[in-house]
Amino acid sequence: MSEARADFLAAAARIGARLCRDAVWAGGQCNWLGWNMEYRTSSSGGQWAPTYRAISGSLYDGAAGIGLFLARLAKLTGDPIVRETARGAFARALSAEDMLVGAGEYGYYAGLTGVARGCIDAGAALDDDALSARGCAALLRAARLAPHPQRLDVINGSAGAIPVLVAASGAGGDEVLASASAHADQLLALARRSDEGWSWDTLSAGGRYNLTGYSHGTTGIACALAELAAAVDRPDLRHAAREALRYERTHFQADQGNWPDFRDFGASDPNAAPPCMAAWCHGAPGIGIGRLRLAELMADDALIANEIEVAIQTSAASLGLALTDGMGNFSLCHGDAGNADLLLLAADRLGRPELRQAVENLGRRAIARFEDQNQPWPCGVPGAGESPNLMLGLAGIGYWFLRLYDSGSVPSILLVGDPVRVAG
Repeated sequence: MSEARADFLAAAARIGARLCRDAVWAGGQCNWLGWNMEYRTSSSGGQWAPTYRAISGSLYDGAAGIGLFLARLAKLTGDPIVRETARGAFARALSAEDMLVGAGEYGYYAGLTGVARGCIDAGAALDDDALSARGCAALLRAARLAPHPQRLDVINGSAGAIPVLVAASGAGGDEVLASASAHADQLLALARRSDEGWSWDTLSAGGRYNLTGYSHGTTGIACALAELAAAVDRPDLRHAAREALRYERTHFQADQGNWPDFRDFGASDPNAAPPCMAAWCHGAPGIGIGRLRLAELMADDALIANEIEVAIQTSAASLGLALTDGMGNFSLCHGDAGNADLLLLAADRLGRPELRQAVENLGRRAIARFEDQNQPWPCGVPGAGESPNLMLGLAGIGYWFLRLYDSGSVPSILLVGDPVRVAG
């Protein structure tokens, strides 16, 4: 890898060293304390509030996500402390396997398929066949969990599980592929079908409109259905994916170059135009990431290429908020790192070196602003400090720097089951 990018690996290694330093060990497992959002109820209602506590075992905000970052870092640096801390993190994540099975939590970012896939990928990075085997066993248990009608999206539901199960079907056999089909059948059964297209009530909020976007909305579900359709040749799944895209196209806001965020924020005027958010979780960056994969799976859809370009331009315009106004953050979920990852993916898949240059410039500015000055990284929990986890905190920022260093061997964590493809 070019020496010109060595500063990105060095930044990731410094973040990794801090995570290793802060790990709390017991019985061969390690875990971390960190900030997260927790829903608190009271006599007057409920609200989300930042909470500092021991983290979970999940990929999104728990030990599995930190372990995956550390495993990929160890592969590139050979650091034995980082390697052993990665193993300890997955030991902690796997200790929650029975609990996740009992609760029926099969999701990718928040459930067992994510922990399992993380183990498999980390085992490959560490040349640890035993860890990969444990991941395969956990994935088989996840495949045996029944689809749940309130777990549909990419974060904690069927849309996140399907691509992982499809990718594992070669080793897992008919049982794994049958599980993916059962999840897809549930999505077809629960689709809200209208003149605007098909959508899904992923948050059980019962609002007027269902969500667009990758993490909780129609893009993520379209990707999952198209992924399985390509594996099993089911025209009904391709049709459903097209209907999901039609729903998003119906609601696209051309004046903002973005797709609306239909979550209910208690707006006083029900007739006001819904806001747009520029993030992986809601809005153009995540939709663009999903469209990059759908361009491969649905090559006959002539509108996807233009939607990718719109998403790139909107995402590029959002970069650098954490450096300029103090209002943004660098998280993967809803910060600069996640938004920039669309540009990095597009640079690799579309052969667009100018997009990589823009992201590398952002990375070097961020290193100078935070890492070189020993300043805390702005993370993704509002009103809180640094957190160690993948999607909201330091592990995700470190993972982003690994991708800046070598995106050819470090796949995006923001596209479920991402097979790395570098143009040219």
